Amino acid sequence: MDLKEQYDKLLRYCYMKTKDRYMSEDIVQESFLRFWQNRSYTDIGKEMAYLYTIARNLCMDEFRKNSALNIDDCSEIPAGCEVEPESITDGIAIESALENLPEELREIIVMRYISEMSAADIGKVVGISRFSVNRRLKEGLAILRKIMEGGSNHDR
Repeated sequence: MDLKEQYDKLLRYCYMKTKDRYMSEDIVQESFLRFWQNRSYTDIGKEMAYLYTIARNLCMDEFRKNSALNIDDCSEIPAGCEVEPESITDGIAIESALENLPEELREIIVMRYISEMSAADIGKVVGISRFSVNRRLKEGLAILRKIMEGGSNHDR
């Protein structure tokens, strides 16, 4: 497992959930600490799913702990998420479209296309079958397509 690559992917995932660079960095560091403290889990070959499960739970814990947190306060891009200048407009449009998705679909799309996780690993993290992950990915992408084309997401 390439730690630098996984760190960057996990940071992007946490940032998409929290919209706070520093909180995301803290959560990722805590995730890796907990992951390394429980090394016996890696022996069964599901390291990525376990790491994302830790990060997902820590993100949820952070929101529960501080329910007054406004996730729209921070719009900066975290370190390790360099963006080409010509893709900034597209990135803003995609992020805005993602914000219009239901949380469950947004999380699955972020894990699949930003963190590059397999459907099976996503299913392990969120507790559904890989077939359900694929069905929800298809549904989420259809909604995103409508939003990006100027439609609405009132179908869901």
